[in-house]
Amino acid sequence: MRSPLGRTVALLLTLALSPALAVAAPAGRVTHRALWRLDFFDDFRKGLRPNVWGAYSGEPGGDPGGWWSPSHVVVARGLLDLETYPDPQFGWRWVSGGVSSGPSLKQTYGKYQVRIRVDGGKGVAFAALLWPANNKWPPEIDFAESGGGTGARNQISAFFHHGAKDDQIGRTLRVDFTKWHVVGVEWLPGELIYTIDGRAWSVIKSRAVPAEPMEMDIQTQAGTCGNRWQPCPGNQTPTYVNAQIQWVKVYAYLGPR
Repeated sequence: MRSPLGRTVALLLTLALSPALAVAAPAGRVTHRALWRLDFFDDFRKGLRPNVWGAYSGEPGGDPGGWWSPSHVVVARGLLDLETYPDPQFGWRWVSGGVSSGPSLKQTYGKYQVRIRVDGGKGVAFAALLWPANNKWPPEIDFAESGGGTGARNQISAFFHHGAKDDQIGRTLRVDFTKWHVVGVEWLPGELIYTIDGRAWSVIKSRAVPAEPMEMDIQTQAGTCGNRWQPCPGNQTPTYVNAQIQWVKVYAYLGPR
């Protein structure tokens, strides 16, 4: 299971973002720091392929109020929808969807890009993250996270979890996440570069940056009642809260430029 969202932030930085940024797919061949090779692309025109993505199932780690079901991972109208809604098949509890690249993609270092938007909805969180392939946590790199505290989607955060005591470095960016954006991270030796719409918005340099194979996960998650950071959905929450993904790109790291 994935680690629960919404932990206390060790370091917080808020930046303004120009609304004029384009959302077209970045070419992404070379940055000022590294050489890349496109190794993975999915626009879901062939549906959700089980040899490419694994759908979440069961209770999220540390979140007894949430639940995941493969039936909440739907491809329609050329989009991957991760749906959160009260599901009669689960006693009307709030159920969410999530996918893992574990069946097809595990690598050390790389550039990751996801074109996505998320509905507003109190009590429903979203995250795109890198998770250790051996399932031994930490480390964890959450490169785009939107908590469900208010559900306003007026900012995204990035969290780097490391160390036996779950040390964290957090960053936050003000942006309308109900609109389409390309979120991503460039994972280099000793460095993480968080990106949006082809622009770097924060950089982490640390010896703790992992150097081990990781997979990419994308998920929504209903919160737990009584948790101030991740409350459960309520009367103010729309019946359906979806995260929509148009495409995913992943590049292999070929070394410094």
